[in-house]
Amino acid sequence: MSAGLVPPSETVARQQRASDPATSAWVGANAGSGKTFVLARRVIRCLLAGTPANRILCLTFTKAAAATMSNRVFRELGRWAVMADAALAASIAEIEGGEERTVAPARVTKARRLFAEAIETPGGLKIQTIHAFCESILQQFPLEADLSGNFTTLDDLQAREAIDRARERVIVEASAAGPDDPAGAALADVVAATGEATIGGALDAVITARDDLRRWLRETGDLDAAFADLAVALGVDPTDTDAALVAEMLASPEFPAAAVARLAEDFAASGKRDQDQATAMRTALGAGSPETRLAAWWSVFFKKDGDPKTATYLASQAMQKRHPDFLDRAAREVERLGRLAERRAGLAAFVYTRALLRLGDRVIGLYEREKRGRGALDFDDLVGRAADLLSRSDAARWVQYKLDKGIDHVLIDEAQDTNPRQWRIVKGLTEEFFAGEGARRPGRTIFAVGDEKQSIYSFQGAAPATFSQTRDDFRRLAAGVGGAFADVRLAMSFRSTAAVLSAVDAVFRDPERRARVLADAADYTEHAAVRARAPGRVEVWPMIRAEKQVEPEAWSAPLDATSAAMPHVRLAQRIADEIAAMLRPGVTLPGTGEGIRPRDVMILVRKRGVFVDAMNRVLKERGIPVAGQDRLKLTDHIAVADLIALGRALILPEDDLALATVLKSPLFGRDDDDLIAIAAGRDEGESLDGALVRWAAGDAGRAATLERLTRWRDLARRLPTFELFARILSADGGRRAFRARLGSEADDVLDEFLALAL
Repeated sequence: MSAGLVPPSETVARQQRASDPATSAWVGANAGSGKTFVLARRVIRCLLAGTPANRILCLTFTKAAAATMSNRVFRELGRWAVMADAALAASIAEIEGGEERTVAPARVTKARRLFAEAIETPGGLKIQTIHAFCESILQQFPLEADLSGNFTTLDDLQAREAIDRARERVIVEASAAGPDDPAGAALADVVAATGEATIGGALDAVITARDDLRRWLRETGDLDAAFADLAVALGVDPTDTDAALVAEMLASPEFPAAAVARLAEDFAASGKRDQDQATAMRTALGAGSPETRLAAWWSVFFKKDGDPKTATYLASQAMQKRHPDFLDRAAREVERLGRLAERRAGLAAFVYTRALLRLGDRVIGLYEREKRGRGALDFDDLVGRAADLLSRSDAARWVQYKLDKGIDHVLIDEAQDTNPRQWRIVKGLTEEFFAGEGARRPGRTIFAVGDEKQSIYSFQGAAPATFSQTRDDFRRLAAGVGGAFADVRLAMSFRSTAAVLSAVDAVFRDPERRARVLADAADYTEHAAVRARAPGRVEVWPMIRAEKQVEPEAWSAPLDATSAAMPHVRLAQRIADEIAAMLRPGVTLPGTGEGIRPRDVMILVRKRGVFVDAMNRVLKERGIPVAGQDRLKLTDHIAVADLIALGRALILPEDDLALATVLKSPLFGRDDDDLIAIAAGRDEGESLDGALVRWAAGDAGRAATLERLTRWRDLARRLPTFELFARILSADGGRRAFRARLGSEADDVLDEFLALAL
C-alpha cells in the first residue's frame, strides 16, 4: 500500500477484517487495492496471535511475489524489534484495529521478539511458490507418492530440451515410416493441415495439455476409444472422407450437370455479373481437380466472406424472368452446401485433432520415459503428483495427518491464477481444518486473495472462475463446523487515479463484457481511488489502420524495411508529438506547478516488438532523452547476431558461414558481390578464410578488411570477452558502424550486450 496515503475508515475496517487470523477469509481485491499489504498483515497477526512461524504456509504464484511478501513481513517485524515501547504499542493497535492503551506490555514484549523467532524457528516462515511447496511435500513423502527418494526436478530449460528431443525423434520416425504406418499417416495429415513450419507449435499445444490428455485416455480406455469419443463430440462420422464429401457437394440434386450447362449458356449471353456466374458454372463442370471445381461451384452461391449471395448477385432480373425457379432452387442449394460444408469442417477438425493426438501421445510417451530414466519430475509433475497424493484416499489420510500437525494457517496469493489441480492441493491441505479433530482445534484458517479480472496464466491452466466457486465451497465447509468466514471486497485503489479507474468501470458496465471475465457478474466491484483529487486523464485515440503499401522501386530494398506509413511507426510518431508538446516550456504537472521532464513519462506496451524499436528510434530522432526498453531479448536483434557470428569467426576460422555473415555486417561492410568473388575463386576443399587471403592481395581496400580480421583474431587470443568486444565497438569503430546502418536504437542493444559480456 502506498505510503503517505490515508485510506477511508471503511477500507481500513475491511483490511482488518480480511487480516483477522481468527477468521477464514476470501478477498476479492481490485488492482492496486493492497493485496500484498493485507496478506503480509495477516501473516504478522497470525504470529502475534501465537502461531509459530513454521505453522503458517503462504503459497504464491511466482518467486518474485514470494520474495516481495517475505521482505514486507520481515521489514515490519524488523521495525518492531527496535521500536520504542509506546510506538510499538501504537503499531500493534493500528494493525489490530484497537486502541494503544489496550495493548498489554506482555504483547509489546512478544511483538518485539517476533523477528528473532521467525528467523530462528526451524523451517521458519513457509512463503513459497506452489511448485516449491509441492516439491517439498514429495520429498517428505516419496514412498506415498510412488517416487524414488532421490528424484530430481527439471527446470524449464531442461524440460524444454527433453520435449524437443522427443518431438524430433517422433517426427523423424514418422517421416521414415511412411503413410502406411499410423504415425506416418498422422504426420501427413498434420503437415497437410498446418504445413511443416508450424507442426512443432501444434504438437507443443498437445504436450502442454498432456495431463488433460492422460486423464481423457484413462476415462476412455485407449487412443482408439478416445478418437471415437472425439467423433461423437464433434458430431462427425469417422468413416467419412473429405473426397466423398467434396463429390457429394458437386453432385447437386437441384442443378444436374446438363441443367448447369444450359444455365451457363444463358448467363454467358447476359450482363457482366451474369457472365461471371457463367464462368464459375463452366469451371465447376470442367476437368479441373475436385477442389477447383468445388471452389467455382461455391462461388456461384456464396460471396468471398462466406455469406450467401443476394438475389441480385445470383442472377440479373432478366435471368430471373427467364428461369423463374432459379432463386428457389438456389436457396435450397445454399442450404445443402452449407450443411455439407459444416460436415466437411467437422471432419477436417476430427482428422487433424486425431493426427495431433496420435503424434502428441508418442512424444509424451518418449518424454515420460526419459524422465523416468533420469528419475526426474518437471514442474507440472510436481503439482500433479502432489495433488494425487493429497486426494488419494489410501495415502491422503496419512499425509494429511502428518501435515495437519504442522500447518494452522494456509494463505494463497494471486488465487485467480490457481489452476484446478493446484486447488486440489489446497483442499487436500485444509480438509482437516473443517472436519473431525482438525476442525475442533481452534484458530485454523484458510485465506485467499485474488481478482478474476487480473488472471494472466490461462495458458498454464488457470481457471479464474474457480476462484469464486472455491470460495463458495469453503464458505459451506466453514458454516458446517460453525467457523467464521469473511467474504471481503477491496475496491479502494492506492495506485491509480480516479480518471483511470472510472475508465475501467465504464468498460465493465456492459454486462456482456463482465460475463466474459467473471463467473458471477455480481462479483464485479467498481473501483474507488484514495488519490481521488490526483490529476489524471484517459484519452482514447482512433485506431491507426494500415495504409496500402507502395512497392519499393529499388529491388534490393530489404523485405522487412520499415516504412513511415506503417501503423506502428505512425503511432510512435504521434506519441512522440504528444511527449514533445508536454516538454514545452510553460507546460507543468497538474497540481504541482513544476515543469514536465522526460523522466516523468513512461510508455507502457502490451508486448515488446517492432513498436518498441520504432518508439525508441523516433524519440532519439526528436532529441528526446529516452532510457530505452526495460527488457531486451538480445538474440532477436541483428546487431547481436552479428557480434556472436564475429566471435565464432575469430576463434573458428574454418566456420565459413560465420565469416560470411561477419563480412556482410556493418563491422566490415562487404556486399554480396564481394562474397561471390571470394567464394567463387576457392580451390576444392579450401575454406572461405583461405580464399579471403588470396582475394585481398594487391588491393588496399580488401587488404584493410583482412588486416582488421587478423588483428581482431590476435586480440581474441589475448583479451577477455568484455575487453575484446569493448575494444571492437569503441576504439575500432564498431558502434559507429552499427549506428550508421541500424540507427541509434542499436545503442541500447550494444550496451546490454556489453553488460552481459562483463
